[in-house]
This record gives sequence, C-alpha cells and structure tokens, in this order.
Amino acid sequence: MIKRDNKQSSFMDADYICNRLVPQDDFYRKFREHVTPVIEEMKFDSMYCMENGRPAIPPVMLGCACVLQFYRGFSDREMEEACMYDIRIKHALGLEIDERPFDHSTLGVFRKRLLENGKEKEVFERIVSHLVEKKLIKRDEIQRIDATHIIADLAIPSMIVMLKKCVYGIFKVLKVSNPDIYKRICENIRISDYRRKKINQDMPGRFDMEKRRKKLVQIVLEAKKVLKFVEGLEMSDALIYRVNILRRALHENIKQGKRGRPAEMERGERPSHYMISPIDPDARYGAKSKTKHFVGYKANLTETVESRFITNIKPMPGSMNDGAQTVEMVKEQRAYGIRPPKLIGDAAYTIGEKRKALKEYGTQVVAPLCEKTGNAKGIFAKNKFKYNEKKQTLTCPNGITTSRTTLDRKWNKISYHFPQEECEFCDLHDKCTNSEEERRIVTITSWHNMLLETEAYNRTKQFKDDMKLRQPIEGKISEMKRYHNLTRTRYRGMQKFGLQIFFTACAINIKHWMKLIVEKIKPKKKRLAWVT
Repeated sequence: MIKRDNKQSSFMDADYICNRLVPQDDFYRKFREHVTPVIEEMKFDSMYCMENGRPAIPPVMLGCACVLQFYRGFSDREMEEACMYDIRIKHALGLEIDERPFDHSTLGVFRKRLLENGKEKEVFERIVSHLVEKKLIKRDEIQRIDATHIIADLAIPSMIVMLKKCVYGIFKVLKVSNPDIYKRICENIRISDYRRKKINQDMPGRFDMEKRRKKLVQIVLEAKKVLKFVEGLEMSDALIYRVNILRRALHENIKQGKRGRPAEMERGERPSHYMISPIDPDARYGAKSKTKHFVGYKANLTETVESRFITNIKPMPGSMNDGAQTVEMVKEQRAYGIRPPKLIGDAAYTIGEKRKALKEYGTQVVAPLCEKTGNAKGIFAKNKFKYNEKKQTLTCPNGITTSRTTLDRKWNKISYHFPQEECEFCDLHDKCTNSEEERRIVTITSWHNMLLETEAYNRTKQFKDDMKLRQPIEGKISEMKRYHNLTRTRYRGMQKFGLQIFFTACAINIKHWMKLIVEKIKPKKKRLAWVT
C-alpha cells in the first residue's frame, strides 16, 4: 500500500539547514528543485496495492534515490548509508536530518517491481520527454549513434562445472518442492559431485584429457537421468526455468562422439548465440575488433549533436551486430516527437536494409561503407555494373549483359549469374572475379540504388563534415564507464542489465541538465580591456 507523505516542518528538516549550508548552484539543490517534480508526475500506483498491506516507502523517493545511486555509482548499502549521513542527499530526497528512510533491500524490491510492471525505462523516458518539452532537446536535431561493450559479472566455467551448476540448480528446487523425487535421483547418481562446496570445483588432473573426457561423459549421462526423472511432473516456474537451462546447455554444447559417447562441441560447431554460463544465461561472447574480445552485453545509445543529451539507449547481447537495433532506436523516439534528419555512426551502422528503413522514416544514415573482405577484396565493386531494374538485367564493365538470376526470398535479394564461357576468356577476368567457378555472380538487393547514392554522398565534403560530428559520443561513453561504473554489469540477465543502463543514462542526462541550469545563473565575468 502506498503511504502518503504529509510531513510537518520542524527545525530538524534538511531543508531548513540546507538553505544556509548548500550553495545555490549545488547539484543536489537543483535536483530537488527541478528533477523531483518531474518524477512526482510519474504514476507508480499500478506497482502497489492501494488498499491492503503495510504502508510502502514513497515510490517517488525511491525513484529519485535510484537516480542518485547511479549518479554516484553507489551500491545499495552505500546508498542506504548516504541517505543516513549525507546531508546533501537528504536535502535532495526531502528527508529530515535524523531520519533513516529505508533499508538497502528496499531498493532491490523497488527495482524488482519496476521490472515486473514493465517500468524499468519509465524514469529515463519521463526525463527525456521533459527535456523536449523545455526545448533543451530539439525535435529535429541531428544525432549520433554508437555501441559499447559491458563485461558480464561472471566467471566462465568449464563444461564440466557448467553442467554441474545446471544440475545443482534443479536440485535446489526439488529439495523443497519434490523431496521424494530428489531422494530417488540421489540413489541413481553420484550425488557427492553436486554438493555446494564441490559444485565450482573442476576435476583433479585437469590437464589429463582422457580423464576429463570420462568425467564429462559421467556428468552428461547423470544430467540426462535427472531430466528423465522430472519428466511428467507438475513443475513450478522456478523448476521449469532450471530444467530448460539444463536442456539448453546439453543441446548447445554436447554432441554424439565416437562410439556413441557424449563429447564437447568445438567452438565452430556450436550455435552462434550459445549460452556461456547458467549464472547469467543472457551473457554472450562478443568482439569489438579483431583483437578485442569480451563476454557480456552491449549498450547502444543515441545522442543529440548540439545539446548532447542521450535520447535513447538499448541493451543487446554481446554477440549482436552494433547496428541491429538502429531502426527501433529511432522509431522509439517518436513517442517524444523527436525526428532526427541525420543519424551519424561508424561502419557498423552502414547496413543497407537499416538505411532503407530509416530513409522511409525521414532519417538519413551517415556512415562509411564497409571495406571489402574475403572474396570481394580486389575485384570490381557493384557500382561498376549497370543494373536495369525494369528489364531485370545486369551489364558488366566489359559490356556483357545477363538476365540469369536466382531469387532469395528470405533475404529479398537477386543473384545475377554471368555465363562461364564469357567470363573464363574475358580480358578483365582477373580484376572481376576470383571465384572457383571462373565466373562472376553479383547480388542485387532492394536497396541497391540507395547504396549507389550513399557511395556518391560519401565522396562529398558534406560527408566529411558530418563525420567530424560523430567522435564526441566516445566521450559520453567514456563518462558512463569511468564515472558511473558501466564497465561491468551490476546485475545478471538482460532485463536487469537494461535497468542498469536506463538509470545510468538518466543520471547523465540530469547531470548535464543541471549543469546548463547552473551556467545560466552564474554571473558572467567581465572582460578587462587592455590599456595601451
């Protein structure tokens, strides 16, 4: 039940004392004056029962506390301590000097309520919407986009330890919900391997590969026995989750080896988005470059060029391409009435399909085209071929025209096949193809003409001027990581990681907003004239 706050002022009010102690240009004073009224307009009532239960801590206070927590980079316990002893935070939250507002666990409960009610991004969205209303963010301002990686809060287990953790998770639930089934399982497997103290221990003699293979076979067979025992049971949500995690671990990592014995898959044999650890099933292997690899997530953000506010931020798996969510990030900004004419990014955002979709929304993607790699390197580019869309023909640089095509309906593209007898003896053969078939195959997509326009635009001076505006977003990402603890995830799971980046981005926007307010009230320094 939501508790209505009707305090009477006293000499112990932080407001009374802070009016003299806290300067007019202090961040926390401006937070109380400008940010708290905005968060008070949010409707948290749907997260609570209005009639029954114990009176809850005011959700507006908890929302403000979460923003300040991520602004300072505090843990829950550190935030509880700050609310008790830091007079500026007391003033920002409207607390009395001698008041202990909440236990650290209350912040975790509040975040859980936000996730359960789909409101994890609501504070961020409300702040952005207010900035648009106050015209601090222009609706038609050019934006830039980039993604950064965040390391997951986990240790990467070996395959033996990973499967043991999955089985142990099922045992924890069965002990409480189905003790009879748990006892029957214990009689059929070597239960000593799944004790709490041994669950994280790899087998002795870890470099003896034959012993490891035998141990893995034993763990896999026991895991399959556990799955057979729980088949047909009326399972709780917790048990269903644990069972699915074990099935997924076996499916994505274990294959049928020699003599029908289970064996661990090689990296290339596994699915592209396979699970790394049951502790954080959403964490993925990712790469920011050929040499920079990580395990975790990515945060994709857009920032206005002139006002330098974050307009949107989205979580994504570490294995996903940086530009995969570009269209969704621009579309979501329409809720605030924002329609950027240009979106500036690096080569990861040059995907033709995304360019075409954003062009339909009135946004031009400004990004360098990807460099050629593999078989495409060192041969004629597509712009050397003349495409006739009406006749559905393609003409090569040597004047040979073909209409032989194959259609890929899944990806909506047409492949033009030039005749082998013509390509094999062509004077431009070595410059045109290095295929084993000794002929050139050119794929044309529905955004082919748009890419030709992009190539022409990327050779202009305007493109070079636009790309100079992209670099400052790196400073914003550096600020999030260095000063707001976004180098590593606080929580586990995609949903909770999303909550972390939403509050972090919200804190950064508020910090920039308060800075602009302070700059307005500061007296301007008079310039002294030089006496000659």
